[in-house]
Amino acid sequence: MADSKTIRKKAVIVAPGSYNPPTYGHLRMLEDAKASLETDGYEVHMGIMTPVSDGYGKKSLISASHRLAMTVIATENSDWIRADKWECSIPEWTTTLCVLKYHENEAKKCFGNDVEVFLLVGGDVVETFDKFYADGTPIWKQEDVAEIVSTGLIVQPRPGSNPEKTISEMKLNNGLTNVHIIKNAIASNAISSTKLRQAIKENRSIKYLTPDSVIQYIEEANLYK
Repeated sequence: MADSKTIRKKAVIVAPGSYNPPTYGHLRMLEDAKASLETDGYEVHMGIMTPVSDGYGKKSLISASHRLAMTVIATENSDWIRADKWECSIPEWTTTLCVLKYHENEAKKCFGNDVEVFLLVGGDVVETFDKFYADGTPIWKQEDVAEIVSTGLIVQPRPGSNPEKTISEMKLNNGLTNVHIIKNAIASNAISSTKLRQAIKENRSIKYLTPDSVIQYIEEANLYK
Protein backbone atom coordinates (compact mmCIF):
# COMPACT_ATOMS: atom_id res chain seq x y z
CA MET A 1 0.00 0.00 0.00
CA ALA A 2 1.33 3.41 -0.96
CA ASP A 3 2.13 5.81 1.89
CA SER A 4 -0.73 8.34 2.16
CA LYS A 5 1.82 11.13 2.64
CA THR A 6 3.52 10.49 -0.71
CA ILE A 7 2.41 12.28 -3.87
CA ARG A 8 0.11 9.89 -5.65
CA LYS A 9 0.29 9.53 -9.42
CA LYS A 10 -2.79 10.60 -11.39
CA ALA A 11 -4.70 8.06 -13.45
CA VAL A 12 -7.72 7.73 -15.73
CA ILE A 13 -9.20 4.36 -16.71
CA VAL A 14 -10.71 3.82 -20.17
CA ALA A 15 -13.02 0.83 -20.62
CA PRO A 16 -14.27 0.26 -24.19
CA GLY A 17 -17.03 -2.28 -24.71
CA SER A 18 -20.25 -3.13 -26.52
CA TYR A 19 -22.36 -2.39 -23.39
CA ASN A 20 -25.18 -4.31 -24.96
CA PRO A 21 -26.50 -3.84 -22.27
CA PRO A 22 -24.17 -2.54 -19.51
CA THR A 23 -24.18 -4.73 -16.39
CA TYR A 24 -23.09 -4.63 -12.79
CA GLY A 25 -20.16 -6.76 -13.95
CA HIS A 26 -18.85 -3.87 -16.06
CA LEU A 27 -19.19 -1.43 -13.17
CA ARG A 28 -17.60 -3.87 -10.71
CA MET A 29 -14.64 -4.38 -13.06
CA LEU A 30 -13.99 -0.64 -13.02
CA GLU A 31 -14.22 -0.50 -9.23
CA ASP A 32 -11.72 -3.35 -8.90
CA ALA A 33 -9.40 -1.67 -11.42
CA LYS A 34 -9.55 1.56 -9.42
CA ALA A 35 -8.78 -0.24 -6.16
CA SER A 36 -5.86 -2.05 -7.81
CA LEU A 37 -4.31 1.16 -9.14
CA GLU A 38 -4.79 2.92 -5.81
CA THR A 39 -2.91 0.09 -4.10
CA ASP A 40 -0.08 0.73 -6.59
CA GLY A 41 0.15 4.41 -5.62
CA TYR A 42 -2.29 6.09 -8.02
CA GLU A 43 -5.18 8.46 -7.50
CA VAL A 44 -7.85 7.57 -10.05
CA HIS A 45 -9.64 10.70 -11.22
CA MET A 46 -12.05 9.19 -13.72
CA GLY A 47 -13.32 5.96 -15.24
CA ILE A 48 -14.72 6.13 -18.77
CA MET A 49 -17.11 3.60 -20.30
CA THR A 50 -17.01 4.02 -24.07
CA PRO A 51 -19.53 2.02 -26.15
CA VAL A 52 -18.28 0.78 -29.52
CA SER A 53 -19.52 2.24 -32.78
CA ASP A 54 -22.28 0.60 -34.80
CA GLY A 55 -19.52 0.12 -37.37
CA TYR A 56 -18.11 -2.65 -35.18
CA GLY A 57 -20.44 -4.86 -37.18
CA LYS A 58 -21.44 -7.39 -34.54
CA LYS A 59 -24.77 -9.01 -35.46
CA SER A 60 -26.35 -8.77 -32.01
CA LEU A 61 -25.33 -5.12 -31.55
CA ILE A 62 -28.28 -2.77 -31.10
CA SER A 63 -28.10 0.91 -32.01
CA ALA A 64 -25.33 2.97 -30.42
CA SER A 65 -27.91 5.53 -29.33
CA HIS A 66 -29.57 2.92 -27.08
CA ARG A 67 -26.28 1.49 -25.80
CA LEU A 68 -24.97 4.96 -24.95
CA ALA A 69 -28.24 5.91 -23.24
CA MET A 70 -28.12 2.77 -21.08
CA THR A 71 -24.46 3.38 -20.20
CA VAL A 72 -25.26 6.96 -19.19
CA ILE A 73 -28.06 5.65 -16.97
CA ALA A 74 -25.86 2.90 -15.50
CA THR A 75 -23.22 5.43 -14.41
CA GLU A 76 -25.48 8.24 -13.22
CA ASN A 77 -25.01 7.41 -9.53
CA SER A 78 -21.21 7.08 -9.72
CA ASP A 79 -19.01 9.93 -8.55
CA TRP A 80 -16.11 8.89 -10.79
CA ILE A 81 -17.35 6.71 -13.69
CA ARG A 82 -18.98 8.32 -16.72
CA ALA A 83 -20.17 7.27 -20.17
CA ASP A 84 -18.54 8.84 -23.22
CA LYS A 85 -20.12 9.22 -26.66
CA TRP A 86 -17.05 9.95 -28.80
CA GLU A 87 -16.36 6.41 -30.04
CA CYS A 88 -19.98 5.45 -30.71
CA SER A 89 -20.72 8.76 -32.48
CA ILE A 90 -18.34 7.77 -35.30
CA PRO A 91 -20.10 5.63 -37.94
CA GLU A 92 -16.95 3.66 -38.74
CA TRP A 93 -15.30 1.23 -36.36
CA THR A 94 -12.36 2.80 -34.52
CA THR A 95 -9.32 0.86 -33.31
CA THR A 96 -8.84 0.44 -29.58
CA LEU A 97 -5.56 2.33 -29.80
CA CYS A 98 -7.29 5.34 -31.40
CA VAL A 99 -9.88 5.34 -28.62
CA LEU A 100 -7.17 5.14 -25.95
CA LYS A 101 -5.15 7.96 -27.53
CA TYR A 102 -8.21 10.21 -27.87
CA HIS A 103 -8.98 9.84 -24.17
CA GLU A 104 -5.33 10.26 -23.24
CA ASN A 105 -5.33 13.66 -24.99
CA GLU A 106 -8.60 14.65 -23.31
CA ALA A 107 -7.34 13.51 -19.89
CA LYS A 108 -4.20 15.63 -20.23
CA LYS A 109 -6.37 18.68 -20.94
CA CYS A 110 -8.38 18.03 -17.77
CA PHE A 111 -5.79 16.72 -15.32
CA GLY A 112 -2.40 17.80 -16.67
CA ASN A 113 0.31 16.20 -18.77
CA ASP A 114 1.44 13.94 -15.94
CA VAL A 115 -1.81 11.94 -15.84
CA GLU A 116 -1.50 8.29 -16.89
CA VAL A 117 -4.28 6.66 -18.90
CA PHE A 118 -4.94 2.93 -18.63
CA LEU A 119 -6.92 0.73 -20.97
CA LEU A 120 -9.04 -1.73 -18.97
CA VAL A 121 -9.66 -5.16 -20.51
CA GLY A 122 -10.31 -8.72 -19.43
CA GLY A 123 -7.63 -11.38 -19.61
CA ASP A 124 -9.49 -13.01 -22.51
CA VAL A 125 -8.83 -9.90 -24.61
CA VAL A 126 -5.11 -10.01 -23.81
CA GLU A 127 -5.05 -13.64 -24.93
CA THR A 128 -5.99 -12.44 -28.44
CA PHE A 129 -3.03 -10.01 -28.64
CA ASP A 130 -0.83 -12.60 -30.35
CA LYS A 131 -3.54 -14.58 -32.16
CA PHE A 132 -4.54 -14.75 -35.83
CA TYR A 133 -7.75 -15.03 -37.84
CA ALA A 134 -8.33 -18.17 -39.92
CA ASP A 135 -6.87 -16.44 -43.00
CA GLY A 136 -3.60 -15.73 -41.19
CA THR A 137 -4.30 -12.03 -40.52
CA PRO A 138 -3.30 -10.94 -37.00
CA ILE A 139 -6.23 -9.97 -34.79
CA TRP A 140 -4.17 -7.06 -33.42
CA LYS A 141 -1.43 -5.06 -35.10
CA GLN A 142 1.77 -5.72 -33.18
CA GLU A 143 2.57 -1.99 -33.15
CA ASP A 144 -0.87 -1.20 -31.67
CA VAL A 145 -0.37 -3.71 -28.86
CA ALA A 146 3.10 -2.31 -28.18
CA GLU A 147 1.74 1.23 -27.88
CA ILE A 148 -1.23 0.19 -25.73
CA VAL A 149 1.04 -1.66 -23.32
CA SER A 150 3.47 1.27 -23.30
CA THR A 151 0.69 3.77 -22.59
CA GLY A 152 -0.94 1.78 -19.80
CA LEU A 153 -2.91 -1.46 -19.45
CA ILE A 154 -4.91 -2.86 -16.55
CA VAL A 155 -6.22 -6.40 -16.81
CA GLN A 156 -8.83 -8.41 -14.97
CA PRO A 157 -7.73 -12.05 -15.28
CA ARG A 158 -10.18 -14.59 -16.64
CA PRO A 159 -10.21 -18.36 -16.01
CA GLY A 160 -7.72 -19.98 -18.35
CA SER A 161 -5.94 -16.72 -19.20
CA ASN A 162 -2.38 -15.76 -18.28
CA PRO A 163 -2.03 -12.14 -19.45
CA GLU A 164 1.43 -11.63 -17.94
CA LYS A 165 2.79 -14.67 -19.79
CA THR A 166 1.15 -13.65 -23.09
CA ILE A 167 2.57 -10.12 -22.97
CA SER A 168 6.01 -11.29 -21.82
CA GLU A 169 6.27 -13.74 -24.70
CA MET A 170 5.49 -10.98 -27.20
CA LYS A 171 8.83 -9.40 -26.19
CA LEU A 172 7.59 -5.81 -26.32
CA ASN A 173 10.09 -3.04 -25.55
CA ASN A 174 8.41 -1.93 -22.31
CA GLY A 175 7.52 -5.46 -21.22
CA LEU A 176 5.21 -5.40 -18.21
CA THR A 177 6.33 -1.98 -16.91
CA ASN A 178 2.96 -0.28 -17.47
CA VAL A 179 0.79 -3.38 -17.07
CA HIS A 180 -1.26 -3.80 -13.90
CA ILE A 181 -3.05 -7.06 -13.15
CA ILE A 182 -6.06 -6.90 -10.83
CA LYS A 183 -5.11 -9.26 -8.00
CA ASN A 184 -7.92 -8.95 -5.47
CA ALA A 185 -11.15 -8.60 -7.42
CA ILE A 186 -14.12 -8.79 -5.07
CA ALA A 187 -16.25 -10.39 -7.77
CA SER A 188 -15.27 -11.75 -11.17
CA ASN A 189 -17.01 -10.18 -14.15
CA ALA A 190 -19.16 -13.24 -14.74
CA ILE A 191 -22.32 -11.33 -15.67
CA SER A 192 -22.72 -11.82 -19.39
CA SER A 193 -24.53 -9.26 -21.56
CA THR A 194 -25.26 -12.13 -23.96
CA LYS A 195 -27.07 -14.06 -21.21
CA LEU A 196 -28.98 -10.94 -20.21
CA ARG A 197 -30.21 -10.49 -23.78
CA GLN A 198 -31.26 -14.14 -23.92
CA ALA A 199 -33.09 -13.86 -20.60
CA ILE A 200 -34.99 -10.79 -21.82
CA LYS A 201 -35.95 -12.62 -25.01
CA GLU A 202 -37.31 -15.45 -22.87
CA ASN A 203 -39.14 -13.05 -20.51
CA ARG A 204 -36.93 -14.03 -17.54
CA SER A 205 -35.90 -11.60 -14.80
CA ILE A 206 -32.58 -9.73 -15.04
CA LYS A 207 -32.99 -7.93 -11.71
CA TYR A 208 -29.74 -7.54 -9.69
CA LEU A 209 -27.67 -8.02 -12.86
CA THR A 210 -27.92 -4.43 -14.08
CA PRO A 211 -29.28 -1.24 -12.48
CA ASP A 212 -33.07 -1.01 -12.21
CA SER A 213 -32.96 2.18 -14.29
CA VAL A 214 -31.34 0.24 -17.15
CA ILE A 215 -34.00 -2.47 -16.86
CA GLN A 216 -36.68 0.23 -17.05
CA TYR A 217 -35.07 1.72 -20.16
CA ILE A 218 -34.92 -1.71 -21.82
CA GLU A 219 -38.58 -2.35 -21.06
CA GLU A 220 -39.77 1.07 -22.22
CA ALA A 221 -37.75 0.88 -25.45
CA ASN A 222 -38.80 -2.77 -25.96
CA LEU A 223 -35.20 -3.84 -26.55
CA TYR A 224 -33.83 -7.35 -27.11
CA LYS A 225 -37.22 -8.84 -27.93
